Amino acid sequence: MSNADLTPAAAREILIVASNVSKQGDAIGKRAWLGPALSVFIGLLIGAFLMASIYLLPTATGLQAFLISAGYAAGIGISVIAYNLGRKVTLTGWVKRYQKGLSISCVVFFVSLAVSFLVAERTLWLWVPLAVATVLPISILGTKKSAQ
Repeated sequence: MSNADLTPAAAREILIVASNVSKQGDAIGKRAWLGPALSVFIGLLIGAFLMASIYLLPTATGLQAFLISAGYAAGIGISVIAYNLGRKVTLTGWVKRYQKGLSISCVVFFVSLAVSFLVAERTLWLWVPLAVATVLPISILGTKKSAQ
């Protein structure tokens, strides 16, 4: 269609479509913080659960252990549900970076947990750095901007 063939009705229709696309873009932009926030929150939950596994769970009663574990699972579930309800699209490459970060964080968590069975040491100088090492991969990779 050339400019000479463009009728006022067709021009209005093009403007309406452009306005709708613009509104969708604004909505997506407003939710761009969800992925990075989810990454940091889940990283902090994993790190906190590691610390709870070291300091609280070994001496916890069955009910206390259940409540700590249920709180952790609820935190993970709520954050993922909130993300899925709030997002419209995922930024380029975010899922791949998030999954890589989550995998690394889980490996560090499980290695640290295995170490806790081998080492009787329960001082903060050992476990806080391991908890931070658990939090960092998912937090860094999940908040990293796309290379594109």
